[in-house]
Amino acid sequence: MKNIMVSWSGGKDSSLALFKVLNDPNCIVKGLFSTVSSESHRLPMHEVKRTWLTRQAEAIGLPHYELELPSQASNEIYERELHKQFDQFKKLGVTSIVYADLFLDDIKNYRDELMKRMAMQGVYPLWGTDSGEIAHEFLRQGFKAVITTVDTDQLSGEFVGHMYNEDFLRQLPVSVDPCGEYGEFHTFVFDGPIFNQPISIKTGDSFLTMNERFVHIELKE
Repeated sequence: MKNIMVSWSGGKDSSLALFKVLNDPNCIVKGLFSTVSSESHRLPMHEVKRTWLTRQAEAIGLPHYELELPSQASNEIYERELHKQFDQFKKLGVTSIVYADLFLDDIKNYRDELMKRMAMQGVYPLWGTDSGEIAHEFLRQGFKAVITTVDTDQLSGEFVGHMYNEDFLRQLPVSVDPCGEYGEFHTFVFDGPIFNQPISIKTGDSFLTMNERFVHIELKE
């Protein structure tokens, strides 16, 4: 049996990765962990408020750990604080971290090198699976998600606030990965087989970041 912690963005890929390890008899999930901004109190890039990540963890029934970092934190600061967090996880008997990466070798190689230096191990339950298959499996399993962020350099901002469903997938340009693996869009999951009860959300106003390149939707009750 392996004690694991799941790197948690609250989006579709991390949700499906969690679903897979929860159903793996060789894994014991000890919790979720997320990196949040100490200034905005949001998940970087996704720009979802940290309170929504907490609600997800409560609905799933797992502890939620947060790595709080200043905006524009250097890689040195990130790795130093991550090392401290991992040392705390080791006290819980956790030496493996689940990541929802699909196919970007440079990201996986960086994680693996980092894990090795910190005496941890990366676990990648979705790695190497076709993006289209991942997208359809996510929906087939009964997950529900909303598009919270769109990179307008890659996809029309009109998609922000839409549900992540078959209709959304059909409308995607061929240049956009169906899982948004190149950062084209991000999602927030509010229902599915990992939840003990769904999370009630509504979409509010949109807002822009990164010189108006990224458009986001505010989630509200």
